[in-house]
Amino acid sequence: MKRLFIIFLILALPIMVAAKEKGHIKTQETQECSECHKSQTEAWQKGKHEVMGVKCIVCHGSTEKNFIAKPDMYRCRGCHGEKVSEVEKNLPPKLRNCFLCHDRHSVTPKFHSKGGK
Repeated sequence: MKRLFIIFLILALPIMVAAKEKGHIKTQETQECSECHKSQTEAWQKGKHEVMGVKCIVCHGSTEKNFIAKPDMYRCRGCHGEKVSEVEKNLPPKLRNCFLCHDRHSVTPKFHSKGGK
């Protein structure tokens, strides 16, 4: 029985550790995000953030240090503080998310108002 438990630990521990960390896989320092995330990069290139030079690391953090797979709206506060405050005032906590109205990577609006904005 003791051997069975040890075998279980040997097999399950790497899976359990990976699930707990939820970080980014190890990458090379010179590796570009687009090498693995082609569709996300293509969507990003269609949006204004790419034109303005905003890189993946601004929202997602460093793959080595502070990576966030699904960043929340508070990452947007640096440039869009007024909009983040507006969302905080108008939506309940569970719905406070930029991506209710904007595409995740191009960050273009999902819905267009009649005023064209």
